Amino acid sequence: MSTSTSRSTSSLLLAAVLCVAACGNNSSANTQTQERATGTLKLEPGNPKLDFIKIEAVAEQSSMAAITLTGKVGFDEDHTQRVASPIDGRATAILVRPGDHVGAGASLVTLSSPHVGQLQSEAQKAISDFGVAQKANERVTKLAADGAISEKEVALADSDFRKAKIEVARTVAQLKSLGLSAGEPAVAVTLRSQIAGTVVERTILNGQEVRADAAAPLITVSNLSSVWVAADVYEQDLGAVSEGAPVRVQVPAYPGEWFPGKVSHVGDVVDATSRTVKIRCLVPNPTGRLKPEMFAKIEIANASTKKVITIPSRSIINEGDQAKVVVAGEGNSFKARVVQVGQTIDGSVRVLGGLTAGERIVTDGALFLKQEIDSN
Repeated sequence: MSTSTSRSTSSLLLAAVLCVAACGNNSSANTQTQERATGTLKLEPGNPKLDFIKIEAVAEQSSMAAITLTGKVGFDEDHTQRVASPIDGRATAILVRPGDHVGAGASLVTLSSPHVGQLQSEAQKAISDFGVAQKANERVTKLAADGAISEKEVALADSDFRKAKIEVARTVAQLKSLGLSAGEPAVAVTLRSQIAGTVVERTILNGQEVRADAAAPLITVSNLSSVWVAADVYEQDLGAVSEGAPVRVQVPAYPGEWFPGKVSHVGDVVDATSRTVKIRCLVPNPTGRLKPEMFAKIEIANASTKKVITIPSRSIINEGDQAKVVVAGEGNSFKARVVQVGQTIDGSVRVLGGLTAGERIVTDGALFLKQEIDSN
C-alpha cells in the first residue's frame, strides 16, 4: 500500500471516530437537557449518593382511633370580664393586684372625673323636665275630655311626655352603670367586677389618665375553674367532630397526664388558605393547673373507617408556604413534588393531597436530593 493511500485511510478512520464521539456527546447532552427540563435527577447504579438516602413506599392505613390536634389554652370567655372605663378620668386608687381573687361586685379601681357631676346634672334636669311634661300631659288630657283642646295639642303634649321619659331613662342608666345616683353628688366613680374570679391582668397605674374610648382593658378578671382550648380541624375530619363530643387535653407541663373535656363549638366557616375549621373545647380546670396561652394536644374520638396516608415528617421539605417531597421513580430517578399536608403529630404528618398509595418517596436524605435536583 502506498504512503498516500495509508494517509487517506487514517484520515477516514479519525473522522469516523470524531463523528461517533460527537454523536455520543450530543446524546448525553440531550439527555441532561431533557432531565433538567423535567426537573428529574437520575443516579446510575453504584452511585455513592444512593448510600445516604432511604426510600419507603407510601401506604394507606385506617384512620386513627382518635384525631389528634394541636391547640392553645385560653380564657373561658363566658366567665371573663375585661374592665374598661365608661368615662374619661384619672385613677386615684387601684384596689387589686394580679393574682387576687375577687367576688362579684368587688371594687377594682377608683377614678376621679369632672364628667361625673355633669352626668348627674343632666339626670337631675331630665327628671325635672319629666315632671313638668307629666303635669302638662295630665292637664291636656282633662281638657281634651271636655272638648276644650284640639287633638293636635293633645298629641304634642303626649310626645313631649314620652321624650322626657326616655331622657330620664337614658341619664339614670348612665349613672347606674357607674354605681351612682342623681341625688347624691359625687366626683369619683368606682369600677367593680361583675363576676367572681381571679385578676389575671392589670394595665392601669395609680394616677394614670384613662379614656372611655381606649381599646385595651384596664383590668381582666377571669374565672379559671374552666378554660377554653382552641384548635383547627381539617375539613376532611369534620365528620368525626361534633358539639358535645368528649375530648382529652395534654400540655407539655404535665407529660402523660390528660385533662377531660368536650367540644363546645364547631366553627361555621372553612379557612380558604388552610382548609381548616376552628373548634373550641371546654375543659374543667378546678385546680387551676391549665394556664391560658399554654400549648396543648387535643384528642377527639374518631369513629371513621376512612383510609388515610401518613408519612414521616422528616421527608417533608418546606419552601415558603409549600411542602414538598422527593418521589422516587424507575431506574433511580428522583423528582420533587408539591404535596398538601396536615399537622405534624409525634413525628408523622398526614398527607391531604399530592401522593397516592404505592408511590415511593425519599424519607432520609430528601433535602440533599432536592438540592441536587435544583442544581441539575
